[in-house]
Amino acid sequence: MMSDRSPHSATPMQIRVTDQPAFILHRKDWQNSSLLLDLLTRDFGRVSVLAKSGKKSRSRGLFQPFSKLSVGWAGRQTLKTLTAIDSVPKDIPESLYLPLLYINELVEAFQPGFESSTEIFALYEDLLNQIKTENIEACLREFERTSMQVFGYLPDLYSDCKQGNPVSPECCYRFLASQGLTPCECDDDNAVDGKTILLWNQRDYTDAKVVHTAKTIMRCIIDFNLQGKRLKSRDIYLQMKNWV
Repeated sequence: MMSDRSPHSATPMQIRVTDQPAFILHRKDWQNSSLLLDLLTRDFGRVSVLAKSGKKSRSRGLFQPFSKLSVGWAGRQTLKTLTAIDSVPKDIPESLYLPLLYINELVEAFQPGFESSTEIFALYEDLLNQIKTENIEACLREFERTSMQVFGYLPDLYSDCKQGNPVSPECCYRFLASQGLTPCECDDDNAVDGKTILLWNQRDYTDAKVVHTAKTIMRCIIDFNLQGKRLKSRDIYLQMKNWV
């Protein structure tokens, strides 16, 4: 009987994979010369691999974040052994490192392991191709929104959660992470006018108010679904602001 399993599906028991597109989400030194890598892969989601002697090998310059890789691994356990790596280097300005490390943390927190992630992989690759110093906020907010939608954590932002009426530019709303948008008085704490929400829904980030609203609401959604886990890149950003 033929299996109905997708050719790209995988389990921790998969023995060998070759030529898999990937990005490094996180790297960590292991023992004297090896590296532990958390990868975002196109077909297998988040995969952890051990790069034996990675710090001393001729390929050590390839173990860099934000470069698109082609990798291979082998092994029957959850932690795989890296067997091959090649890279297309990408020049990322230093000013973008911290925002992109935040995105790496976000993906690492929400992307399941050994589960096809073609949408998230494409979204991540598009972000790297589009983000620039001058459009950081818009790119980050759009990645947050689309990724939360893919992961299934984005509430309805087009209608209110009480009556189901479409968002009106004449009304104001409060956002509740567990429900969505609820109508409120415009002088209430944390009230957002419907016009701003509609502009956000149109992906129009030209108004600073839209960027602020998107950042506030997305942080609420992300923190609610992180269930108490903190993202280290946020703490680093706050420390840097205090040093200025």
